Order: sequence, then C-alpha cells, then structure tokens
Amino acid sequence: MSFLRLLDRRLARLEDLLIMAMMATIAILLGLGVVLRYVFNNPLTWAEEFVITLFVWSVMLGVPSALRSRMHIRIDVVIMRLSNRGRRFMGCIACLAGLVIMCAAVYAGYTHTAGVWTSKTPMLGFSMGWIFLAMPVGFALTLFHGIMILMEEGPERVFQNATETVIDTAPV
Repeated sequence: MSFLRLLDRRLARLEDLLIMAMMATIAILLGLGVVLRYVFNNPLTWAEEFVITLFVWSVMLGVPSALRSRMHIRIDVVIMRLSNRGRRFMGCIACLAGLVIMCAAVYAGYTHTAGVWTSKTPMLGFSMGWIFLAMPVGFALTLFHGIMILMEEGPERVFQNATETVIDTAPV
C-alpha cells in the first residue's frame, strides 16, 4: 500500500507540474501570437493548433487533480436530507457508478485514439492520436486516484466535507 500511496503522490505532483507548464506555455504562445500577428503582420500559423492540444491535455489532467482536491461539482440537496446510513449507501452507489463510468471512458478514449492515430494535424503534421490520447490517460489517472481515495477513506465519506455550499436549502 505504501508503494501505491507514493505513486499516487508522485503522479499528483507530476500532473500539477504538467498543468502549470502547459498553461504557462499557452499564455506565452497566445501573447506572442497576438504580437506577431498585429504588430509584425507575421502570424504563428502553428500556434493555434499547438495551444488547442495543450489545452485539451491540461483539461484532461485537471480532472484527476480536481478529484484529488474534492473540487468536482456535487449536487447533494437530496443526499443531505438522508440519514447517515442512507448517505453511506448513496456514497457506495456513487463510487461504484463513478468507477464504472471512468472504466467506460478509458475504453472509449482508447478506441477513439486508436481510430484516429493515422490522421495527421493540418499544420504541425503530428498524429491526431496525441491529442485524443489525453482522454484515456486523464480518465485512467482519475480512476487510479479515485481508487486510492476509496481505499484510504472508504465510500461512506463521499458526501462528507463539502467544499462549498452554493445554495442553502435550510428553511427560512
């Protein structure tokens, strides 16, 4: 278990570093693109394609990052009205559904990536598979981090420690 915890922490750190590097690169390329296009009348024709690729990867790496920090949107109006036993049961159902959905997303992403691997991007000429590979990788990392959270905390904690109350449903 300690190896898995270490792997979980290292992957989390790598994901966060990659997201930061990609977002910085996106900002630099977009800024440079604007200056080159409107000041020097010489646009970076390849930058938009590269920025889109980086953005897709940063979003798909952001999914497991958000899961680890419990930042996913959760609508729990009905859940909070249940008993503790009901919440634990719904937590188990939610975790099981999440794991099934992540497995399906990894599989769908893999099959789609394999299907587009021979297609090339118009400007840079690299495989479209590199763009679509973000989906199975992101969801596989989400699946791994989700399993780690379940092993450490258990499914009964799914509906505890909400990060933010957006709408208070208490009677006035």
